[in-house]
Amino acid sequence: MCPTALPKQIGAWCVRGMRVPLLASLLMLLAAAGGAQVPGGEGTIEQAVVSVQVTAQRGDWYTPWQRRQPVQLVGSGFLIGKGTVMTNAHVVSDARQILVRRNGDSTPYVAHVAHVAHDSDLALLRVEDEAFDIGVTPLRLGDLPNLRTRVRTYGFAAGGERISRTEGVVSRIEFVTYVHSGADAHLAIQTDSAINPGNSGGPVVQEGRVVGVAFQANPELNDVGFFIPTTVIKRFLQDIQDGRYDGFGDLGIVRCNLLNPAYRAFLKLPAGRAGVVVDQVLPGSSADGAVKAGDVILAIDGHPLTNDGNIDYMGHTLGYEQIAEEKQIDDPLRLRLWSGGAQKEVLLTIKPLAHASRMRERFDVLPRYVVYAGLVFMELDQEYLNIFGNYWENANQRLLYAHFFQPAERPETLDETPIVLTRILPHAVNRAYVGFANSLVSEINGMAITALEDIPQAFAAGGGEYHLIKLERGGSQLILERAAAAQAQGEILRQYGVREAKRLE
Repeated sequence: MCPTALPKQIGAWCVRGMRVPLLASLLMLLAAAGGAQVPGGEGTIEQAVVSVQVTAQRGDWYTPWQRRQPVQLVGSGFLIGKGTVMTNAHVVSDARQILVRRNGDSTPYVAHVAHVAHDSDLALLRVEDEAFDIGVTPLRLGDLPNLRTRVRTYGFAAGGERISRTEGVVSRIEFVTYVHSGADAHLAIQTDSAINPGNSGGPVVQEGRVVGVAFQANPELNDVGFFIPTTVIKRFLQDIQDGRYDGFGDLGIVRCNLLNPAYRAFLKLPAGRAGVVVDQVLPGSSADGAVKAGDVILAIDGHPLTNDGNIDYMGHTLGYEQIAEEKQIDDPLRLRLWSGGAQKEVLLTIKPLAHASRMRERFDVLPRYVVYAGLVFMELDQEYLNIFGNYWENANQRLLYAHFFQPAERPETLDETPIVLTRILPHAVNRAYVGFANSLVSEINGMAITALEDIPQAFAAGGGEYHLIKLERGGSQLILERAAAAQAQGEILRQYGVREAKRLE
């Protein structure tokens, strides 16, 4: 992910002095994707590219009742409609202020995030000042570029005052992990057109149309950058037509190729048929109940698969998952299967994975927590693991298992959120318990803990002289004197500057 990025915005369009509703604006943006080529050539393109300056302030997952220090970021963006700028989500995440400047114009304009997609690293910004884009022609979206064709990347590299442009060749089109969320893989296009810090959010152009948004580079490769293709951009614009972003669904299928002829023979797959075999179906996913382990996927929405799982897509060879990628939540999707020695058709409904949000980096939200008697309870998610730095070496192994492996090995726990005793704020009431930090919590006062909301209820429940907190690690128990814990609560909060004992929203 580039350290700096561009903001984008969406909002009302001004047509003959009247404000057009958001839904109409989005429909106009999508219609423009198929319109005429952008007139005016190079000058027109550069006028539509903006610098984005962001003051951002993130939550702190180590001290969850506080925020981190503000930081300054710079990125790029481009006009795609009246008062509407597109950029990367990673540029405008956790923004406290966003200012945009047009090339050659020193006037800063205030912008705000209208829609953001952290799973696909896209955002739309809105600029309310109508003077912002007077005389500027918005850029229009094109299609996937062909391999070995040339593209040009625009942006404010390294935060420079003037726009820069670099040229390169499209060298690869494939699924890659989007660094911003750290957990989502979508289609991306590789190019040797330099994508440097500050370029993030800028347009990648071919023949006068935008074919992508610059967003990340590979530090291990020289002069290799990636941009988000218009297939992902158009899906984002369609998603937000109802005023909210729902995100991507997931087939929930773990599959294996059928390049080995012995495997195809074992499955009794007839000659001339090709596909991939299903190894596992994740509970609660789109495919759950319609597809089972051992089925062979032959085609998806009419696109036949090869034995390595590829399809022909707009003249490109891509993974069959691309068809599911373009679907919106609740859209239908048809699979042709070879199942139990016969061919059949099944119809799925696209759904998100229930636990996917815990696997992503978190942005534009503050960490949820509960503090009681100096014990700090939080949800086990990717942001919490990040406080360990190299968590594979530094974190409790039980935490790593619960986060990364338990969902697959114990799918019946997918609806549960692991809760961690993250810290102990030292006080006489919790003396000698500091060594139990970073432990999973299984029960409090006999109540099973499967969500953060259970914590206050569990401490309030029951009677008796003591609170009993059962940790998963070795079945250890922490004992608190009930009356002493209640009495110490206010003192501990004041002593450690905790303004609110909990954040559950």
